[in-house]
Amino acid sequence: MSKIIQSYDNVPVIAKVGDRKRAGIIKSAATVFSHKGYDGARVDEIARLAGMSKNNMLYYFKSKKILYRVVVEEVLNLWLELIGDIDNFNDPVAVMSSYINDKMKLSRIYPEASRIFAMELLAGAPVISDYLASQLRQWVNSKSHIFLQWQSEGRMAPVPPAHVFFIIWAVTQTYADFKSQITAVLDVEDYDSELYREASQTVVDVMIRGLGLRREPGFQ
Repeated sequence: MSKIIQSYDNVPVIAKVGDRKRAGIIKSAATVFSHKGYDGARVDEIARLAGMSKNNMLYYFKSKKILYRVVVEEVLNLWLELIGDIDNFNDPVAVMSSYINDKMKLSRIYPEASRIFAMELLAGAPVISDYLASQLRQWVNSKSHIFLQWQSEGRMAPVPPAHVFFIIWAVTQTYADFKSQITAVLDVEDYDSELYREASQTVVDVMIRGLGLRREPGFQ
């Protein structure tokens, strides 16, 4: 599990002071990068948010470019660890519901991850292009076989599996990336308590119906 997850969830499992400081820097940098992007982020602002001097921070990360790459890699680890997995057990409805709820949970508890990921992609993926063409492609291909199996069994509509993932990622990340728009339109004060439960269920219902998923007999 990555250090940024441990820091974010306030789980005291980092033993060394240097590791704690490094995790604090990464968390602070993620906050600044997610709001201002790479070009707008300033090293002294990140250091101040991390509670240390600029020189002290640069002892751990020699430049903003190095720090940004580490943050993006940590965000990807977090994103993949918390979005859940697609397992090949019997019930498509249960699998899809669990996956979407996990993805919505990530948008709720760590919106910075989604924003940084979106900014990186909009910039042409200068840091993670290799990752997208290797690990992520392999992940999508491996999980696509499960969708194809469901389709062959008549338990899922015949749609290209990769596009199913693109749609789910786009919809669930909207609740992190466009919080101000959603808040204004729905006139909510407490975004977490007033929105996410209903939103998660809505996304699940729409995807299950749209994909024609059929519940396996014996599942509730």
